[in-house]
Amino acid sequence: MDSQKLKSQILSILFVASKPVTIKELVGVLEVSEEELKQAVAELVSENQSSGIILLAHNNKLQLSSNPDHSSVVKKFLSLELREKLTDAALETLAIILYKQPISKAEIENIRGVNSQYTLRHLLIRGLIEKIQSPSDRRMQLYKTTLEFMQHLGIKDMKDLPDFEELTKSIELPGAAQNANGQ
Repeated sequence: MDSQKLKSQILSILFVASKPVTIKELVGVLEVSEEELKQAVAELVSENQSSGIILLAHNNKLQLSSNPDHSSVVKKFLSLELREKLTDAALETLAIILYKQPISKAEIENIRGVNSQYTLRHLLIRGLIEKIQSPSDRRMQLYKTTLEFMQHLGIKDMKDLPDFEELTKSIELPGAAQNANGQ
């Protein structure tokens, strides 16, 4: 197969994929050898180093991503976009999941004090959170943030998040002042 056509097809598949795609999957779909595919991927990685969209290749999985060199402007744009389109309830739920993940619906509702089914459904549809099976009880679903959400935040690892205790130490909860005064 023509090298340029193969690279174009790889990019098209990765563009529409909602998750990382394995080398094996691409070899099967594109009907090329693993060596041809890896050569094309190496060329794409090299050719797109300074592009706004780069090809991430890790553990035989491929995914398109925005260039980390542009993370500050992308983060600024996405935070505006997320803030405009997400309700306060959705942002609150997202923050709870982010810092407490994996977490059950009951735990989220206990923290928020309200039914969160609609908000969780909305966040699932947006691809910002996902359900996983609880390791302790196969009947229970837990929620965690997705790779897409981490990309929206512009962070690669949970340890890049601000420390929860540090963020909340200056926040006074409603009623806390009354309880401190013995009322």
